[in-house]
Amino acid sequence: MSQTPFALPAPADADAPSILIVRLSALGDIVFASSMLDALRKRWPGARISWLALAGFAGILDGDPRIDEVIRVPATLFKSPAALLRLRRELRLRYFDWVFEVQGLFKSRLLARLAGGFRVGFRSKEPAQFWMHRLLDKGGMADDIASEYRHFAETVSGEHAGPPRLPIDDAMRATIAGKRAALGLDRFIAICPFTTRPQKHWPEAYWPELVRRLAELGLGPCVMFGGPGDREAAARIAAATAAPLVNLVGETRLTELPAWLAAADLGIGVDTGLTHIGIAVRTPMIALFGSTCPYRQGADSPLRVMYDALPCAPCRRHPTCDGRFDCMRGLVPARVATAAKQLLGR
Repeated sequence: MSQTPFALPAPADADAPSILIVRLSALGDIVFASSMLDALRKRWPGARISWLALAGFAGILDGDPRIDEVIRVPATLFKSPAALLRLRRELRLRYFDWVFEVQGLFKSRLLARLAGGFRVGFRSKEPAQFWMHRLLDKGGMADDIASEYRHFAETVSGEHAGPPRLPIDDAMRATIAGKRAALGLDRFIAICPFTTRPQKHWPEAYWPELVRRLAELGLGPCVMFGGPGDREAAARIAAATAAPLVNLVGETRLTELPAWLAAADLGIGVDTGLTHIGIAVRTPMIALFGSTCPYRQGADSPLRVMYDALPCAPCRRHPTCDGRFDCMRGLVPARVATAAKQLLGR
């Protein structure tokens, strides 16, 4: 449902404002922030929309027809004043009417400031809030996926913002179809075991058991995804199961992952960017949450979020279980396999 937006300064071209979104990282949050794009496009169909992101994450946005330009910056940018000045010149030449800073960090605010224009950003405890012309609280419903980005988009545009969405073009679908055929993969379940903070990990020993149980239920085979830094852990998981498991960890490009996950019958993952990509391409997903606050609704595709209890605030920063992460251990593989069978309707 649309709402009345707050007043933005009149753009140079009333029908085609120039908009810059600043969300530098991380992968999952960039996927979440994609929920802004449909609302912005609906409100301003002729807008020129650019997105500023770190080069290591920007590939997930490539080919999105709702974005006119993805501007990549290196992670080393902030170590070089000369590079920052060059970026400032490049951004000012584009002339942005409005800059939407949706990360709330000092670094993202700095780049928004370099871009010029009228700047709207998230309120946070990070310094340099005064560089923003308007600050917005991270609103929305906490249970909804990507709620803060959807709330931001609705506030500035007045249009309803749906869940995250990553379009996939026909050429990429054909590329992945060819790779699946070469691997003999007709139907498969995608598993995404890897994430950043230790409290978000499902116990490593649970993954081989889950793959085995899925095979016993007649589900699968499983295909495992992750980044190059996850290869060692992936090799251990693959070695620990005799059930069918294709290990593609570190073997896929970031731009390919949406098409891979879209091809899966089902995805199972922890609180990680790959799980969020699966939801954004409308694949049925099982998301395993522990000490991070789970989203439980708002997806377009079938979604089963599993957690033992809502996390308490102290656990997010200072676990009280001596590093056992009991909240994740309580999600035993038998429960997850049963949920997979139910979600697939088999």
